Amino acid sequence: MPKKIEPIPAVPFDALIKGHEGIIADREKLGPGDPTVSLIRALHKEQKPDVILAIDYRLRALAKLISEGQGKPWTLAMTEEGGHMVNEALFRAAARAPLFEAKTVGDVAFNHDKFMKIALEESEADGQA
Repeated sequence: MPKKIEPIPAVPFDALIKGHEGIIADREKLGPGDPTVSLIRALHKEQKPDVILAIDYRLRALAKLISEGQGKPWTLAMTEEGGHMVNEALFRAAARAPLFEAKTVGDVAFNHDKFMKIALEESEADGQA
């Protein structure tokens, strides 16, 4: 019998941001390393392990989406190494968009259409009517 594909639960937006900021801070201070260690360091006092794991999956899926060029128009390339400025709407979508386990961690990915619909919902309207 095939294994049932399990959903990766939505996570609190604030925890996702704090985890992302922890990864960036460690990268700037220590150089490249395992982002999971940075997440644990940033979140272990406030979040349960299953939430930290879900944040890890969600940030990896967001990074994959952006690296594949699917985050436009909410991203702006900043460095030749692939660094981007990312609009908050993408982080908000990453915190709550449907996401499911896959055969490998690298295969976990958001459904592009569903993700973009949520990103649009999370975007603030620019301009005035």
